[in-house]
Amino acid sequence: MNTVTDGPAVRTGGSEIFTRPTGISDGARWLFLWLAVVSVLLALPGVLFTARGGLLALGLAGAATLVFSLATGFVRRRIPLGVDLIDALAMMAFALASPKAFSVVMIMFGALWFRSLYGSGGQALLRVSVYAAALGSLFVAWPLLREDWIGTDFGAFLGVLPTMFFTVFIARQLGKSLAAREQSMGRDRVLAATGSQLLGATGTAAILALAWTASKEFCAATPGLRLVLLAPDGRTLRIEGTAGHFRNVPGRLPGEVLFTRPGASLARILDPAPLNAVVGEPLMWECLEFEGRDERSWLLVGAPGRIPTEAILSVRGLVGQVALAIRNSHAHEELSTQARTDSLTGLHNRASLLAGLSASLAIAEGGEGLQVLFLDLDDFKDVNDERGHRAGDAVLIEVAARLRASVRPTDICARLGGDEFAVLLHGTGLVEATEIAQRIVDSVAEPFLVGADSMKVGASIGIATPAAGVDIEELVHQADVAMYAAKAKGKGRVEAFTPDLLTVDRSQAVHA
Repeated sequence: MNTVTDGPAVRTGGSEIFTRPTGISDGARWLFLWLAVVSVLLALPGVLFTARGGLLALGLAGAATLVFSLATGFVRRRIPLGVDLIDALAMMAFALASPKAFSVVMIMFGALWFRSLYGSGGQALLRVSVYAAALGSLFVAWPLLREDWIGTDFGAFLGVLPTMFFTVFIARQLGKSLAAREQSMGRDRVLAATGSQLLGATGTAAILALAWTASKEFCAATPGLRLVLLAPDGRTLRIEGTAGHFRNVPGRLPGEVLFTRPGASLARILDPAPLNAVVGEPLMWECLEFEGRDERSWLLVGAPGRIPTEAILSVRGLVGQVALAIRNSHAHEELSTQARTDSLTGLHNRASLLAGLSASLAIAEGGEGLQVLFLDLDDFKDVNDERGHRAGDAVLIEVAARLRASVRPTDICARLGGDEFAVLLHGTGLVEATEIAQRIVDSVAEPFLVGADSMKVGASIGIATPAAGVDIEELVHQADVAMYAAKAKGKGRVEAFTPDLLTVDRSQAVHA
């Protein structure tokens, strides 16, 4: 049966009855509440002026009960079935005290317009049947209790019945349209807000977190909607996340839930039974491809009865936004990596090294524990001249690998350009830095195998230690001077910077 969303049951003060709600559905219910209440108030003078004694008390009690029932239903936002019976009895009491039994028809229509915006279609049908039975009973009871009975054409009563049922049908269609419109506006607001947030999100984890927040808001705006993200895990499907109400959420579902083809991203629901068991009720399901992630995954959308077309479109829009944000994030990460990475060796480049050195100097007071190593290959020019630049590139790539293997994970290795490299050491003194530099020299001195050829190069390393008052440019220059001093003393050596090295004529350095 179709259900007009009641919304969560809440208990608030009666003041909200006199203030029109901002929501579309609640605003319409508020208007129809007052239509029903005013219809009672307009019919009340007939009771006050004509009824006496017990009939007057009966009519006033019926009017008060009906108004209280209407107001309570609006505040609680739900109409239990028992309340419909109370309403019917209250209307009969009011009609018996009225000068004409048919005067209650206006009240019944007001109540039907209001009550039909709550509950299921079956409850609405039962309600109008109860009201019709109450109205029919009046034609029997009213003349027996009222001496001033004025006859009412029974044909008029029969003419009212179809109108009552038609009124309920129209009211329910109106209620469903208003609820669908309100839900659509809620999802649109979520999409717009999420789109703005995704513009500034970086990293897949942050993007997916925003996506699940939006998914939960979707489900809150669309009662009955459920979302499940599945990824293949061997012969099972791993549940990556859920939104909406679930009875329990296991880590995995049987692989038979989806029908997939190897290498194809598209899938369809094959066996919804395990899904329904997780939810706790049978649902209609639709499978959407979830793009942008590193692994294949699918977003399953479920709802009781049928999945609203507008909800599917909203979910597709969210999936598209998330996929685009993930692709943009990956592109941004790639550009950032390229901006700080040497394209040949994968090491940091000069700009990245200087940025790391600047940050380390700012963190380490006076540069304590920092050491800068400058490395230049010996006899590398012979490799390029004799074997070609392709062989030279292969040697540089292998040097980078040996460099990484010789230092610690916290140290920064960089290629400055050509055959020049640098290493930024953290938490080391000069003695340990010299040991690491010598380890690098020994590693580079091992033969290189390029294709079927074996070749050898060497490495000369200069070490500079930060000192008070020395800026980055001067520190780099000191490491460079120490490296040239190592070359001048015979290559394949390690030399630490001392101020007297500044007097050495660099023209005497042997260039590779």
